[in-house]
This record gives sequence, structure tokens and C-alpha cells, in this order.
Amino acid sequence: METTTSDHELIRNAIANIAIAFDTNTYAELRNSFTEDCVADYTGSLGLMNGIDKVIEQLQKTIGHVTTFHGLSTQVIHLTSKYTAEATTYCSASHYVGDKSFFAEAKYFDKLVKVTEGKTTKWLINHRLTTMMGVPRGDFSIFNMDLEG
Repeated sequence: METTTSDHELIRNAIANIAIAFDTNTYAELRNSFTEDCVADYTGSLGLMNGIDKVIEQLQKTIGHVTTFHGLSTQVIHLTSKYTAEATTYCSASHYVGDKSFFAEAKYFDKLVKVTEGKTTKWLINHRLTTMMGVPRGDFSIFNMDLEG
């Protein structure tokens, strides 16, 4: 018996797989959630990244040495056409290196496209805007980045 997965569930999985890739330090898996020509805007932290290769490179450099735990919570998904969608997802992220830690909350606003590869249909993020929410807490020094800029 063939099962069909809804567009909403495929979108939720694409977004959740990013958190899992961060938490398992498997950044190459991000290719299963982002388009090759994606734009990832993490203004206020990682900055603006164009293309999946840059996204993977920057994330590995910045947090590849950090143990992370990303919890996704409130989410709304809007199908804007047969092949496009938008999703807003809230995230709580914990980061640890030795006895140092850093905690932050964010909101992801994603624009997604539906793609078919052979017999497989999936949704990929073409554009992500990350907005920090509240006040980040902890030791910024655990990251390989300059947060002053």
C-alpha cells in the first residue's frame, strides 16, 4: 500500500531536519532542506549567506565544535501556491562547550518551493529569515564568530 505524505508534513520535516542536522553535527544534511541557491539571513548573528555551500561552510565554522539542542515549537504553514509555501516557526536553542553555555530564542520565517526528484516530492527552503527574540543569555565566546559586528 502506497502512503501519501501531506505538503504540511513534508514542510515540517524539512524545517525539523535543519535542527537535527545542527544537533547531530551533520551539516551536509542541510542539502535535504535548502535549495542550492538558497538565501539564509541570520542578521544579528551569522549574517547573510547565499547558496547552500556557504550556509554549510559558515555553520560548520561557527558552531561545528558546539553541542547544540534546538527545540521547535509554535508553527504556522501557508501554502501560497501549488509549488510555494511560507512557514513561521519558533525555536529555542541551547549551545554548550565544556562548562560554558549560550541560550537564545528565535523565529524562522521560511519561503519554500516544492520540487520533484524522480518519484520523490519534497519541499526545500529557498529563503530563511531568522529573527532573534528576547534577550540571548550566556557566553558568546563559545562561538567562532565576532558578535560585536
